[in-house]
Amino acid sequence: MGSNPGDTALYRFVWRAGGPFRYRVVGREQVQDVGPAIYAANHLEAIGPIMSILSIPVRFCPWVIGEQTDFRRAPRYLYDDFVHPAWHLNGRFGMAVSWALSRITVPLLTGLGCVSVDSTRHETLPAFRRSLELLMAGKNLLIFPEEPSSPVEPETRLRQFQCGFIGLCSMYERAAGRRLPMYPLAVHAGRKTITFGRPVFHENRGDRHADVRATCGRLRERVRELYLALEAGEVQALGNAPEMRV
Repeated sequence: MGSNPGDTALYRFVWRAGGPFRYRVVGREQVQDVGPAIYAANHLEAIGPIMSILSIPVRFCPWVIGEQTDFRRAPRYLYDDFVHPAWHLNGRFGMAVSWALSRITVPLLTGLGCVSVDSTRHETLPAFRRSLELLMAGKNLLIFPEEPSSPVEPETRLRQFQCGFIGLCSMYERAAGRRLPMYPLAVHAGRKTITFGRPVFHENRGDRHADVRATCGRLRERVRELYLALEAGEVQALGNAPEMRV
């Protein structure tokens, strides 16, 4: 498999077309280089992924749930996750709408260079190999690590993080000989703003599982702090993002 992360022209088109809806972006001075890196953001249902891609002037390869890039499974996923709860469409009609919608979303996500990630360990391995390949090619991953079934923190609408993706840091360090930065992002719908935080680096101290949990916890806490700073009005937005860098 090559390192081509998708159709760059399509990504640019989507980014430019999103101009009227774009959130303000602040804290880009925290980013030391254009890549490679992992960017980890809060989900806010569909708001986090959509606004991160439309607003941030960085070419991302987003992680998406495997069902979203599979024509066979996408209709059921769209029905359960969006069409039924958001549009209140039920039964056969709701599934028909979901099927029609999947004819658009599946090729779009594939064309944008999304990395399909399934939930079981066996099915996750190809996603990790693909992600490492992209990182080694200098690409940036965009990940929304919240565990959908965990409780929502009322203050921030943030859930607990799934920590498996932290393993990419060790994989990258072994392959590239240097550490991989992970940038926390906080998306705030009320402020219509996205803010960057300082990079977080994974530290290997001898206990692999404990080290992964510790790094994951630090990253989540940083996303939480950034969100609360936006909520309190402590971050001043500086205007719309400039031209996207690929």
